[in-house]
Amino acid sequence: MARIRTNKNICLFCFGDLDTDRVCMSCHHKADDVPSPPHHLPQRSVIGPQNRYLIGKALGEGGFGITYLGWDLQQGIKVAVKEYFPSGYVTRVAGNNQVIINSKQNQAASNRGLKRFVEEARALAKIKNLNGVVNVRDFFSANGTAYIVMEFLDGVSLKKYLQRRGGKVGADEILTIMRPVMDSLTQVHKIGLIHRDISPDNILITKYNEVKLIDFGASKYSNPDGRSLSIVLKQGFAPPEQYDTHGEQGPWTDVYALGVTIYFAITGVLPPESIRIMMGKEAIKRPSEMGIAIDPGVENALMKALAVDKKKRYQDVQQMINGLYNPRAPRKTVAAATTPPPAAPKKSVIPRTAMGVSTEKPVEPEVKPAAKAAAVKPAAAKPEVKPTPAAKPEAAKPATARATTPTAKPATAVKPIAKPTPAAKPATPAKPATAAEPKQAAKPAAAKPEAAKSEAKPITTTTTSPKKSVFSKLFKK
Repeated sequence: MARIRTNKNICLFCFGDLDTDRVCMSCHHKADDVPSPPHHLPQRSVIGPQNRYLIGKALGEGGFGITYLGWDLQQGIKVAVKEYFPSGYVTRVAGNNQVIINSKQNQAASNRGLKRFVEEARALAKIKNLNGVVNVRDFFSANGTAYIVMEFLDGVSLKKYLQRRGGKVGADEILTIMRPVMDSLTQVHKIGLIHRDISPDNILITKYNEVKLIDFGASKYSNPDGRSLSIVLKQGFAPPEQYDTHGEQGPWTDVYALGVTIYFAITGVLPPESIRIMMGKEAIKRPSEMGIAIDPGVENALMKALAVDKKKRYQDVQQMINGLYNPRAPRKTVAAATTPPPAAPKKSVIPRTAMGVSTEKPVEPEVKPAAKAAAVKPAAAKPEVKPTPAAKPEAAKPATARATTPTAKPATAVKPIAKPTPAAKPATPAKPATAAEPKQAAKPAAAKPEAAKSEAKPITTTTTSPKKSVFSKLFKK
């Protein structure tokens, strides 16, 4: 006849069956019947709705609560059970699982903390399948306190991992380890939750090489009266606003703790407490000053995350990710966008005569006034005209030669408009237009009045195209 499994005959190591000698038939461990510490839940306690969870040994405890190894009697799987037990606020009745408040002064604060602990558990239960945060399976109230049931993770803490590696690791390695935690925290912060207890103790590396942030339960809502229990829990990892009874806390609070965790992992030492840094009593050394090989951009991002002034710190984890994992990308982009195009002024003098021809009114009644005083200045046109056999500036005297080509002197200037397209980059197009217009209007006076009429058509056809094609293209460049 098969024995009925009860809390008395289940192995608390692997949750297999104990034989009559109280030795596990699966892992061969002898039953651990050593009494639990008085403030812990007794081993083999059964709690939860319908007596669902069997309590085993304590996995760890801090200022906010105690985490136990548990067994889901309904689903037959290991779980982690977090009990809200704020140290210094409550005690446990001897021989009883009930948690009581230790003084009237703490009653209101403890009750508010208890309520908000459950509210946070409810919010965390809505976040599913985040790679870097432990999943919440259940939550409930019992024994005068509250409990959160989470997935059980088999692995070692980051603290133990660092100890096995000689106390520290390289910057690239710790950034690889921390990336899933940071990515998941960006989602957690979006629903208004902050962890406030990030440290190597609360980051778990599983045997499947998963990295999870654990103990995500009591840290935010455990001090509704304003007192910062995080001072008791993790000195050195808390930013100044956690020491202040009315400090404004937010995602930037977790940013500081993440920075300290990374700093500790690559240097092997903790930075001074943030309060002492803020008071000027101590200063934090840069990792490079301690002989640590680290990229300068990554180091700058890390030091910004460690700023004791929260306004100078990254305001959210996503900004910190951008700084740590893409330290130089923003600087390259800005440099490329602000670099002015070179060599534009070198050829700005070439379009001067071309723009003189391409004015809106190249031929007007101004042809009639005598322009002999402002007769053609060959020296002004010579630099812009690439030597072409058809136009020589010195041959401005014979009027008949210009009459054969539909324009007198401007004909020599029309050709540069067609050719200077690749070379001409006018920096100030308005300036040459006003200065060169009188000169070009005076040049046709040397030709016959009939030539002036005939030259109007070619010029008007050539003026519109350069203005829209040549100069607009240059401005776009």
